[in-house]
Formats: sequence, structure tokens, C-alpha cells
Amino acid sequence: LRFSVLEWQIVTVAFLASSSSAAVGQARSLPQQTVYRRVYPASTLAERMALLHATALEAMRLYGTDITQRMYLVESAIAHPQEVAFCAAVPPESEGDHVVTLPATPALSLYHHGTYEGLPAAEKKLRAMRGGMGHAHGKLRRIYLEGPPQHKAPAKFVTQVALPLEEE
Repeated sequence: LRFSVLEWQIVTVAFLASSSSAAVGQARSLPQQTVYRRVYPASTLAERMALLHATALEAMRLYGTDITQRMYLVESAIAHPQEVAFCAAVPPESEGDHVVTLPATPALSLYHHGTYEGLPAAEKKLRAMRGGMGHAHGKLRRIYLEGPPQHKAPAKFVTQVALPLEEE
């Protein structure tokens, strides 16, 4: 069987979502993606959720969306986790203030199944697993795959946590 990158990611997410095993870190490539990106200080989960929601609405109003990509993600430096980049996928031809193209990059990632409050533990696990996988860029990316729009129960949320790597 041959799959496109997007199809392979969907199959992988579906398999992992149906699996009862704990999240496992894997080396994979994060695709190039054009996003509307706003950076704000945010230290609490409530602040992050509100700012991501506001950024997504602003991006949709200004540029529309690119549903072929992961729709929402946040990125923060490991050394400065309170400084957060909130991103929403926009069409690749979009140009303007706050529109950037995130380059394709190798990354170590895992899938967190459950509430957003459990993400810091998943991030810590991912950082511990990176040995021998390349040098980290010093950023963590949370890619929201399934959340409140798809599930009422937070225990069913699925978030890809990625640590972009520099190739050795």
C-alpha cells in the first residue's frame, strides 16, 4: 500500500487513538505549513486556550483556513514556556502581517491522549527521550488533532507533542 504523507499521518493517528498503549515517541517529519502566528505571554491553560481561540478566529476572518494541514498548534521555547506562539493554518498563498511559513523539519513526537492538563508530563517525557535523535531546536510544538470540537469528554482529546530536531 502507498500513502501520501497526510494519509499516513491520519492512519497513524487513527491507529494510536484506537490503541490502549501509552504514547510512544517516534522520529517523524513535520511538514511545511503556512500559518497565521501571534505571540503572546501565557502561563495558564485558560489563557492559552483563550488566545488560541482568538488567534484562530482572527486567522479565519483575515485569510480563511487550510484544512489540508493540522489546523491549530502552539509553539514555545523550552527555556521560556510562558512566551507562546499561537498558530492557525491558512492557505499557502496567504501573505500579510503575522503570516509565516513553518519549514518542514525532522522531529521527535508523541501523541498525548487525554486532558490538556496532562501535556506538561508528555512534554517532559519527550525531552527525556530525545537522546541520540539529533539536537533539539529548543522549542516544543503542540499540534491539536482532536479536542473540544470533536469530543465533549477531555479524556478523548488527542494532541501531537513534537520536539523539532536539527539533523546531525
